[in-house]
Amino acid sequence: MTRCASAVTQGERVLDAGAGEAPFRARFGHARYVTVDDGRGDARWDYGALSASADLMRMPFRDGSFDAVLCTETLEHLTDPGPFLVEVARVLRPGGRLFMTAPQSFKEHQQPHDYFRYTRYGLRLLLERAGLVADEIEPEGGYFRFLGDKIQPLHRYLFHKQRALIWKIVFLILHPFSMLFFTVFAPLVLSWLDPLDRKRIHTTGYLVIARKPAAS
Repeated sequence: MTRCASAVTQGERVLDAGAGEAPFRARFGHARYVTVDDGRGDARWDYGALSASADLMRMPFRDGSFDAVLCTETLEHLTDPGPFLVEVARVLRPGGRLFMTAPQSFKEHQQPHDYFRYTRYGLRLLLERAGLVADEIEPEGGYFRFLGDKIQPLHRYLFHKQRALIWKIVFLILHPFSMLFFTVFAPLVLSWLDPLDRKRIHTTGYLVIARKPAAS
């Protein structure tokens, strides 16, 4: 997301659609940063700092009012991703850019509002139908990073808090080693190996940079 923030120039209007608690606010401090969310995400989040609380299918902004739209890990939580991208295209000015991330392989989260996973081809199709041009659809890591993401929960499954007491006693000495190996060492080593995967057909998700045609 640092690369996307650096592509936004001083004073440009940026809409963070599906912002949640707006974790990228500081990175876009040089822009006029606006946030909108429907508040249906994580129940523990504080939505009090949003610029607008609204349905993402009908955002309360004029046509062409933003230079860029930011949408991170939101598309999977929408029941109608196609119409949402049409709405994104509407609020973007001609030539404006969309910076978006979307998962291909990730655990269920923010249940029950978790509906879809995406391939690069599905993302391109949705963008084209919305009248947007995909300049980049880049995998966020390859097979080894994918494997590192999948191996981290193994420690929690092996040493679940509700295990029988005898299990906890027998494997007490293994607990710190398991935690260190599965949550720190293995993911770190796998991330170092990730450049070995050139095809990157196994990935946790994609970074998308798209634009609204200037002739729109």
